[in-house]
Amino acid sequence: MGLQFILGDATTDHAGTMATMVQANLQADSQNQIFYLVPNHIKFEAEVDLLKRLRAQAASVNGVYAQNRVQVLSFSRLAWYFLKNTALYQQPRLDRASNTMLVAKILGESKEELTIYAGEAHNTGFVTQLADQLSELVTGRITAEDLNTTVAALTPGDRHRAKLRDLGIILDHYEAEIGPYATNASLLSGLQQVMRNQDLSHTFIYLNDFNVFSASETGLVETMIETAAEVTVSLVLDKPYPAAPPVAPNLFLPAGRLYHRLYQKAKTMKVSIRLDRFAKPRPLSEGMKHLADWWQTSTNLQPQAPAQTAQNKEVELAVATDPYHELRTVARQIYQAVRQGARYRDFLILARRLDPYAAVIPAIFEEFNIPQFTDLERPMKDHPLVVLIESLFAIQDHDYQYQDVMRLLHTELLLPENMDIAAFRDALDTTDNHLVRTGITGKKRWTQTDPWRYFQRNPNADDSQLDPEADKTAQINAIKTLVADTVPQLLRQWQTAKTGREAAASLYQWLQTTGVIDQLNVWRQTANADGDLSRSQANEQAWDTFTQLLNDYATILGEADFNRDQFRELLAAGFASATYTQIPSTLDSVVISETGLVRLAKAKHVYVIGATNTAMPDVPNDSGVLNSEERQLLAAQLPDDRFLPEQGPTTTLGDPFINYLGFMAASEKLTLSYPMQNTQENSENQASPYFRQLAQALQLTPATWAPAGLGTSLKAVLGSPRAMLSDFVRAAGEAQHQKLPLSRSWQGVLASLKQTTLAPLAQKLAGSLTYQNDPGRLDPTLAVQLYGRDMNVSVSRLETYYRNQFEYFLKYGLLLQPRPEFELSPADTGSLFHAVLDQYLTQLRDAGQTLADVTAADVAAAVPPLVAAITKRPGYEILGSTHRMAYLTSRLSRLLIQVLTNMRQQQRRTGFRPMRTELQFGRIGDTRGLPGLSWPLPHGGRVNVRGKIDRLDVYRESDAQRFMVVDYKSTQHRFDDSDAYYGIALQMLTYVEAMANVPADPPFVPAGALYFHLQDPKFKFSTDLDLDIDRLKAFKYLGFLVAKDGADLAAVDKTISAETGGRSMMVPLGFKKDGAFNYNQSNILTPEDLSAYLLHNQALIIDAASRILAGDIALAPFQYGQESTVISNSDYQSIMLFDPATGFDHYNHVPKLKRKEVLGRVTTDPTQIPHHRQEDSQA
Repeated sequence: MGLQFILGDATTDHAGTMATMVQANLQADSQNQIFYLVPNHIKFEAEVDLLKRLRAQAASVNGVYAQNRVQVLSFSRLAWYFLKNTALYQQPRLDRASNTMLVAKILGESKEELTIYAGEAHNTGFVTQLADQLSELVTGRITAEDLNTTVAALTPGDRHRAKLRDLGIILDHYEAEIGPYATNASLLSGLQQVMRNQDLSHTFIYLNDFNVFSASETGLVETMIETAAEVTVSLVLDKPYPAAPPVAPNLFLPAGRLYHRLYQKAKTMKVSIRLDRFAKPRPLSEGMKHLADWWQTSTNLQPQAPAQTAQNKEVELAVATDPYHELRTVARQIYQAVRQGARYRDFLILARRLDPYAAVIPAIFEEFNIPQFTDLERPMKDHPLVVLIESLFAIQDHDYQYQDVMRLLHTELLLPENMDIAAFRDALDTTDNHLVRTGITGKKRWTQTDPWRYFQRNPNADDSQLDPEADKTAQINAIKTLVADTVPQLLRQWQTAKTGREAAASLYQWLQTTGVIDQLNVWRQTANADGDLSRSQANEQAWDTFTQLLNDYATILGEADFNRDQFRELLAAGFASATYTQIPSTLDSVVISETGLVRLAKAKHVYVIGATNTAMPDVPNDSGVLNSEERQLLAAQLPDDRFLPEQGPTTTLGDPFINYLGFMAASEKLTLSYPMQNTQENSENQASPYFRQLAQALQLTPATWAPAGLGTSLKAVLGSPRAMLSDFVRAAGEAQHQKLPLSRSWQGVLASLKQTTLAPLAQKLAGSLTYQNDPGRLDPTLAVQLYGRDMNVSVSRLETYYRNQFEYFLKYGLLLQPRPEFELSPADTGSLFHAVLDQYLTQLRDAGQTLADVTAADVAAAVPPLVAAITKRPGYEILGSTHRMAYLTSRLSRLLIQVLTNMRQQQRRTGFRPMRTELQFGRIGDTRGLPGLSWPLPHGGRVNVRGKIDRLDVYRESDAQRFMVVDYKSTQHRFDDSDAYYGIALQMLTYVEAMANVPADPPFVPAGALYFHLQDPKFKFSTDLDLDIDRLKAFKYLGFLVAKDGADLAAVDKTISAETGGRSMMVPLGFKKDGAFNYNQSNILTPEDLSAYLLHNQALIIDAASRILAGDIALAPFQYGQESTVISNSDYQSIMLFDPATGFDHYNHVPKLKRKEVLGRVTTDPTQIPHHRQEDSQA
């Protein structure tokens, strides 16, 4: 028995010294057996390193070297080595995921005994934290009795008492539950027993790269010291501490404390303690040696020698603009060094916390084509298998809610038979849109036998008609069938399951029969074929974790009554704590890690990034179940062989040591950097105190790491072709912004890149620098292919063209539509109003009646059945979806009753009567109405205009049928002469012309075109309120009337006339006392004015059609003054990206004209099209 310490600071070669001792022991006796123990995450590296050193010392060995008497192991693998054939090792392993599941079960079953933690069983995050804490307590050899003793020592009113009491109860149950399992603590305890009972007189044990041990590990090491031939412990320590542990401040505080503990224990056991040996210095640059000396004296607050600038060239400091460019500069420097002969494995990148860099690491190193291994645990909770299982529970909980079903399907693990992945994705997108539009939800809708029907609003229709689509109907029913045939089956089995084992088995069998397991295998095989070992192993590990959790559940609760909520919580808790095990894809790669993880000191150049004042020193974490204060209370009641790791403020004492080990992992050079910008919190970073102290003590001037710019030399930014392309784009963009010429060297970069496989991308990115948001023109041939040589259009389309030519192209050329949503839009209510008004007025006409002939009660009785019938049609599903929507439907009915009742009052005051409603002219879809408007185009072809008049009111005279076009609007509208002149209000004039052209005897003669506002007006209460009169005023028609004199309009409102004077309460008409029109109260066009307007309207239609077929698709939205509604109200803003502030985008800015100005222009030359001027708007 003997204990040997190997000491030395981080500048010494501990591994080399130990390798020499191992070789001596191997040569001394052929029976000697060597166990070389290191932390688990560096076991492979350490084994390779030790064997290389042993081969080098065995001078006679050339080529392959093997050694069967040397085992390089971690503590867990040492347990396997000695216990693999024992009953203990055959017990189920309680890993972190299954441990969390077990703790969730304990919390659920013991909630009646608890106070503080009684309601935490459903808190997955807390359960995971508690499971880790219990595991730490057991590893620290702390029992429930220890906690109870601590509680007993506290005063009754102590604020820690209730918490520690609950924890003691939970730990008591936990100790009982983990009995059948193999835990890390039980394996180490079992290993102790085995080692005590074995002959280890020829066993030499070496421990390297440890600076702290848990209580269980400490107990095992003490057993080794007592039973093995010799135990050698290598510690990064400047001197021995046999009599007393070091006190702060001391750089080597953690290692010094461990030395003292082991030394005193060996002394107590009367084990021979050898004289301390000191490791030999390892090859280091002068700068790294100087850094080590300074760090030690600085941390220990010792006097320091003056800085020697010549020795500081191997230590560099840098300040970067942000984390992205900080890491990108590191990658570039590594790329350049490798081109000069370095190896990727010569570099180690460390950060105290890698979180700010995690998202950009893969992209940056892929851009530079640098292999890298990020030694950072990745959580498993987002794997598709985990998401699928969570979604199954959510579907049952929320009755097939849209989000849950789509989350399940988007995992792409549940696929229909005989459908490839591309077809499935397309079908799923279609189904997604269908669900969003229709609001389908609930098991009843998903499992109904009647197939779903997919309806699409037809962009070529001028109303809101819905057209069925057979292909998409097949797609949505394929998805519906997939869900209906699979999900309910499992959920029924869970409902009928009697035991936990039945439920677990049904889930496994469901995954098997539905092809989920097969799909996981396909993913794994595809990843292997692509050479993506990490992705392949992720799928395999996720499945292994799931099956382990299922086995653990069956073991723990298999025979208990099945509780579905508990099943869900246990699986969720298990997955919440599961992580992927990662391995490097290649031996020659850059390692990226955190300073808290021990690494072998084999790198030549170490980059420490993120050296901010919040990371170095690290902010103490005291957020565990047991905080630092409670740990101290517990420690006061515990013997020396039971303890927990330090937590909270005291851990800062060891922070310099952690960073010291990270810095000194480099043999030649250290680069320390930090980003000025905190991109996660959008704030400014401050340099770490370490950074500032190094700069001052070593007389270092930090370099500035900024993005490549116009003045950056090519030598400084030399990188991979893809990285150089990114830098070129930035430099060229800067040159353009500053209006400076791009240097020849940067121009040469682009020319060189165009000779590589990156040529298409280089061309595209270079073109983006001169990009202007100009869609250009369509080739006329293509325009004809899109729209047809003979254009069949509606007025509303042409209005869209005059508002924004490019939007017309997107909407009617490319047929792009915004994604439909499950909402009650103004278009939906408008369609409902139109349909009800049309049906009711048609019913009256068929019965030989008018609105003037019925009572208010008749109207009130007729409307609700019409509304009920129409809302059952496709497209109105939302109105029957909820109680709120049912209430809104009843309100719409009341609104329609009020509208029709007011129309009834209006018709009692006028001689005009509705002749037709929803009167179609031209061809709409497969239906034809009255003859449409049609004109030849200058360059061949015709423009055919169609439309639908909401209502046509007619007054018959002996020589004419005077008509008024009535258009229903959900918002208030007026006839705007300026809008009509510029082409953005073509509707009313076009409708008037369409009716005026209809052959009839007597002929149709225009009397006006009016807007009717469909509204639910509100009135202020007053004592003189006359609702009938106020309603008439609220529902007053707005638009224009056509007349030479008052006699032409005598029938429009019989309550006024030119002889009696007055102002109409229902139309824009008023007379002066002398019988002349009161133009302040009237909107009158003479027949001659109307004729000029119609000729101009015709010219606008022909001009728009001609320009559309000529390929004019300018992005120049129509604008009066400073308004921007054409853009702000558009559904296509994200495509147009219109922004006048760029200086490239311009509005089609026009002056607002009054009627007198418009009449002056159109009477002079009605065929003259306005020449709009384009100017930059300051809106």
